[in-house]
Amino acid sequence: MNTPGAFDIGPLTWVKGEIELALGRAGAALKDFSGTALSASAGGATSPDLAQLKLAQAHLHQAHGVLLIVGLDGITQFSDCLEQVLGALEKGTLTFTPQVGDVCQRALEAIRLYLDELVAGASDQPLKLVPLYRELMVLRGVAEAAPADLFFPDLALRPPRREKEPTALAPEALTARLKAARLGFQRGLLKWLKGEAKGLTEMRNSVAVIEFTQSQPTARAFWWIALAFLDALIAKGVPVDAGAKRLCARIDAQIAKLLEGSYSVAERLVRDALYYVATSTKTTDHIECVRAAYRLADLIPSASAAA
Repeated sequence: MNTPGAFDIGPLTWVKGEIELALGRAGAALKDFSGTALSASAGGATSPDLAQLKLAQAHLHQAHGVLLIVGLDGITQFSDCLEQVLGALEKGTLTFTPQVGDVCQRALEAIRLYLDELVAGASDQPLKLVPLYRELMVLRGVAEAAPADLFFPDLALRPPRREKEPTALAPEALTARLKAARLGFQRGLLKWLKGEAKGLTEMRNSVAVIEFTQSQPTARAFWWIALAFLDALIAKGVPVDAGAKRLCARIDAQIAKLLEGSYSVAERLVRDALYYVATSTKTTDHIECVRAAYRLADLIPSASAAA
């Protein structure tokens, strides 16, 4: 995974010509397919040239594979989405229209332009592609694509050390504390879902208890981030949408895993929490600490533009 704001363009410059060639060939093949598809839909004698569509898929897949090697997670996710759209056209689960062809051609061009900007010194900020990514996801049947799909902070980073580490608890005492914290979190979540704002504070207090029991940076990191996410909700800096509610439910499930002795946290869960922290319109000292530790400002186009 590349470090935000400090992407090494060396490997990209070595393969950029290969990627551009593959994208160009994919666009040309897609254009040829589009012409035959439109002719067929207008009552022409020929059928859509699926061979050209498969050729477009093959060239895009080649470019996608090179992007994977380079390590550009966001643009790779974007190209994978486009590849899925072409696959749906080939399978017949998506009907070709001029609008579909336009979205696909714009997506191919967006990949090329994004790489041009990186080589020219721009930061790796795939969130700039969210509007077009959403258009692609609509073609795949997903009405509300999550912007965090294109959000890839460096999860190898860690919270700063505490000034004083807490005293380690005996296993029985730790289990009792975690059970009480989960109960408090669930009670707070239920209150919040019923419209009681104070439920969020109870949820945060419970997560703070959990975070304080974690001495290892890798085990502590998610809970430290979750505190900032809840701060953003309390401060009304992020929308109370279905995604935020699902994230709270996923935090509860993560507490259950912790009680079972599992300290592993899914990468997507951490990324989603960090996305809300990064995009919160309100801030606290803790939110700022998390933003600084994970260099989140480097990933937000508007933040970089204002810098």
